[in-house]
Amino acid sequence: MIVSPPTGIPNAVLTGIVTGSIIAMGAIGLALVYSIAEVPNFAHGELLMVGAFIALFVNKPGSVPLFGALATGQRSVGIGGFVVLFLLGGLGVLAILYLLGGRSALRGSWWPKQPPAGVAFVVHLLLATVVGATVAVGVPSIWAGLLLAAVLVGVIAPLTEKIIYRKFRDKDAELATMLIVSLGVSFILRFGTQAIYGGGSRNFALPPVSEIFGSAVYVTAAKFFDFYVTASGLILQLRDSGPTAEEGLNSVPVFTVGYSWPVIVVLSLLVIGLTVGAFVYRKRMAGGYTEAQTIGPKLAGVITFVVSLIVLGWLLAGSRTVPQTAADFVYATRFRVFPLKMFIVLIALLMMASLHVLLQETKLGTAMRASSDNLSLAKVTGINTDRVMMATWIIAGVFAGIAGVLLGLTLARVQVNIGFFLLLPMFAAVILGGIRSIYGVIIGSYVVGLAMDVGFTVLPVGNNYRVPIAFVVLFIVLLVKPEGIVGGN
Repeated sequence: MIVSPPTGIPNAVLTGIVTGSIIAMGAIGLALVYSIAEVPNFAHGELLMVGAFIALFVNKPGSVPLFGALATGQRSVGIGGFVVLFLLGGLGVLAILYLLGGRSALRGSWWPKQPPAGVAFVVHLLLATVVGATVAVGVPSIWAGLLLAAVLVGVIAPLTEKIIYRKFRDKDAELATMLIVSLGVSFILRFGTQAIYGGGSRNFALPPVSEIFGSAVYVTAAKFFDFYVTASGLILQLRDSGPTAEEGLNSVPVFTVGYSWPVIVVLSLLVIGLTVGAFVYRKRMAGGYTEAQTIGPKLAGVITFVVSLIVLGWLLAGSRTVPQTAADFVYATRFRVFPLKMFIVLIALLMMASLHVLLQETKLGTAMRASSDNLSLAKVTGINTDRVMMATWIIAGVFAGIAGVLLGLTLARVQVNIGFFLLLPMFAAVILGGIRSIYGVIIGSYVVGLAMDVGFTVLPVGNNYRVPIAFVVLFIVLLVKPEGIVGGN
């Protein structure tokens, strides 16, 4: 009988990457708002919570108070509900554009080059129509709910700046005052949501099977990657636990690959050589301006490492037999992978990549970086700092809305306190990475996520101590390196 490997620290690392991805999505907005608007936004966690509850309008409209009257079932809506969702999505997009600069923004003043006013307005209307239709037609898809959450939280966040924070900033309010104000906004969002939805726990509804590129994928069923170290080499087997007509709920092998030790040495040398080559090539091409590159030497090295490892690993793979007894292997472990959580990581990486391109390749990104360095100097040089400020809040809101939905999917529940409990890990990530460095914050988020999940696996503590572990990380960083990993640059 085949021995099933146990899950251990490697599996905890994989879970920590998922946790770190969600923390990063929230912490990025937190860092952006502080570095440009100088608001220690303690209400940011509640923006995540609001995003999760907004997604219920699409995913489970029958469970939403008041809006449920327009639903024809728990997960369906009538014509009235369709119209409301269309308007929420479409008007949300137009509201975001309006917040960028009023009517002139709707006429295209925020575009890199000023277009004809009529053309810009038509393009914006088409964009709003597409988003609204996607949300309305998408019922009850959680991904359409994620889109609605991103749009509406992308409106709510800059509105808090426009209506509340800006008034205090214009009066030169101190940092402590802004902190107290953000706590007040946090209470308004949290208890306002609780007054509407109640204090109970809700959850998203997900179909067990989704069609991806024409193939049925059991998104909520675990896939097992069994990893064996033997005297002759390494063996990797993928097992699927998804229900099938033949196998019921039992896991079945999908494929098995193996590598002898000589092949592993060759594979390692090739991957390392390609990685170093990509790094050196990009560094020489950049000269002394590596930080100005969209794909700099470090990022080029990471991309090359991942791609070459996957491609060469597949090409050099051989056939092997899975060990039958414990005596046949030196070490074995199992990675429990859920497709849904891999989608979460993929969405987070795509969002972070989009932000990276925006910061490096657009005029808005250049203005945001200049405003972060010195807001007063940026204003003197002609940068529209008001527009930069609003764009920053919009980006932070969009990231928070998406993070809230992803958090609800990960926890398998939606409660009014889910954002509050993630607030400490987000602040720990921001301080660990360097409060004025988005890239440092991303690194810090994954460090905190790994510490939370690996920590309670290694230490003799339960799952309830995951957040306290983040507090320990925050405490150590404040003592040892309060400026963060990258020195706050």
